[in-house]
Amino acid sequence: MVHFPEKTWERLVGWWRGGGDPPGEEDFPLLKEQFLIRRAMRGTGGHAYDVERAWRSVSGARRRWLLPARVAGCAAVVAAGVWLSVSWPREPSGGGLDIVPGSAKAEVLLASGEVVPLEAHGARDRWQGDGIVLVNDTASGRLRYDATGEEGDSAPRYHTLQVPQGGEYQLELPDGTVIWVNSRSSVRFPERFPAGAREVFLQGEAYFVVARDDAAPFRVHAGEQVVTVTGTTFNVSAYEDDDIWRATLVEGSVRVSNGGNEVTLSPSTQYVLDRRSGEYVVEEVDSYLYTSWIHGRFHFKAFAFEELVKKLERWYDFRMIYADDSVKRRRFTGFVNKHEPIERMLTLLEMTTNIQFEGNDKTITVAVKPSDR
Repeated sequence: MVHFPEKTWERLVGWWRGGGDPPGEEDFPLLKEQFLIRRAMRGTGGHAYDVERAWRSVSGARRRWLLPARVAGCAAVVAAGVWLSVSWPREPSGGGLDIVPGSAKAEVLLASGEVVPLEAHGARDRWQGDGIVLVNDTASGRLRYDATGEEGDSAPRYHTLQVPQGGEYQLELPDGTVIWVNSRSSVRFPERFPAGAREVFLQGEAYFVVARDDAAPFRVHAGEQVVTVTGTTFNVSAYEDDDIWRATLVEGSVRVSNGGNEVTLSPSTQYVLDRRSGEYVVEEVDSYLYTSWIHGRFHFKAFAFEELVKKLERWYDFRMIYADDSVKRRRFTGFVNKHEPIERMLTLLEMTTNIQFEGNDKTITVAVKPSDR
């Protein structure tokens, strides 16, 4: 069981009751973390906490020692204590979960048909043959690819970096472009780029930092859409089982082509295509919400529960079953640390909403609590 540190708890509660040492600056990071985690697990209809404002009230009481500030401080402590007093991993009904966070793992399918497995911290860090060199940075989970042979007149040969469910990997191309490839995704790339053109083919999701080359535009083919750039940073989400196709620009400029339509994006804008209707819109967004996965977190703002779960399923490699379809439409704001056990998020959701979970092996069932049906 994980608890609020005993001495810190006693000191803060003692202060609120009228004695003991008041909260100090060293307490702020811990209290802020618990506020954010609690807020992250609440739906958008829940209370919004202003962490900085609450702390100003608490820290101001160190000088004024007024009861209202003590009450505000107690609220902070209680919110933090509720989260930390939870026991995890919780034993779900019907058995135990066998779900762990994803990791850096992938494989390269070479044009020759040979498969080269990749894994961060793996034993193999270099592969050479058939005119190419693969260097696997086992510390960071990045594959650096280079072609060593002479360019021939035959048809171009393609290799594919494939990332399974529950994995992610980085690919560095000879031109200096770096691609973060997300779970259940793949990038198909030529053995070498011909003069004047750089083209890759994406299935799933990837984040691109493209090396600038005005003489050779970089094109990402993702389904029927093509994203064209010369040097920029952007994210494309093009999973075949998603109804929505997204291109999100972080820096620079990109051009998205869809049949006869062509749209140019500026930073912090997103091209959103509804595959069911064929209609698209361009929206201003916080790009970090759609790229935070490369930094080890899933940030979300008013995301539908079903949309959030799809991201979690791909990373944690599990299946969610909905006993009540209304849960799919619930909207949540907050963040999930990708490297924490999923049981933590499930427990917090049960504490702060009227939904509950049951799990066995790699399957989780979500339902509305019986008292709220």
